[in-house]
Amino acid sequence: MNNISPLFSIVIPTYNRSSDLVRCLNSLVSQTFKDFEVIVCDNASTDNTKEVIEEYEKLLNLKYLFLTENSGGPAKPRNVGAASANGDWVCFLDSDDWYLDTKLEYVSKVDLEEVDFIYHDLNIIQNGKLLKKMKSRSLNEKEAYYDLLFGSYGIPTSSVCIRKKIFLESVGFAEQKELIGLEDYHLWIELAKVGTRFKYIPLALGNYFLGNENLSLNDESRITRYRFLFQKYIDSEKNEKGKKKISATMNYHIGWINCNKGSFRKSFSFLWYSLCYGSFSIKLATGRIVIKSLLSNIK
Repeated sequence: MNNISPLFSIVIPTYNRSSDLVRCLNSLVSQTFKDFEVIVCDNASTDNTKEVIEEYEKLLNLKYLFLTENSGGPAKPRNVGAASANGDWVCFLDSDDWYLDTKLEYVSKVDLEEVDFIYHDLNIIQNGKLLKKMKSRSLNEKEAYYDLLFGSYGIPTSSVCIRKKIFLESVGFAEQKELIGLEDYHLWIELAKVGTRFKYIPLALGNYFLGNENLSLNDESRITRYRFLFQKYIDSEKNEKGKKKISATMNYHIGWINCNKGSFRKSFSFLWYSLCYGSFSIKLATGRIVIKSLLSNIK
């Protein structure tokens, strides 16, 4: 199934997830909109991923790229996959996630000339059941850069479609180990900085698989990564109030992680800072965390 210049190129990074990959690829076979190609970039899998790919080569316009050394995260396979895309738009889809059948059809009907970056909500699936929705939000069109820095980012990578030209001109997903798990947030901020036009679709057009192997959100390395990410923007911000707001967002994330670890006392100073200096949305989110933690401690 060859299509020289499809509208969408779907880039799937994968590593030893052959069974999940089947579900992912089945969701692409079922798409009601057919003008797309699929690029699976294998991060040096040692399972039967290649055999699974061979079963879908007649069902999809599919390209398989194999990295001989594991990069330690999804950034490099995403970048490699996007670099080989033929489509006008690059869509990112993790191999354990999957699209609803109408995802690409819905996105294709957006006025694509007016936007550069499209994203939407996802259903969170655990043990085969809908747990809840992963809700995103619209960004301030004129201040998307600060909107992302002053609030929690909430743009899941498996919902994102980016104009290929915009992505290739960007810094791409950061491949350094200090940003593993936050390379997407970093890229969204960098894209916003150069005026990328964001479009939010307030619908769940895909599914996010929540399993035991998902990257931990509650360990010390995650805190170190948040510090690494935000410090760059704190240092470059010239406005003192802006510095404090960015710092407050960082403190919010650190406090949230500590609360999830059950360390409410340890989180207190971070949450206090975010309450004092954060944007309205950060203050509101912090307040929810504090109330929830206090109620759980009372019990």
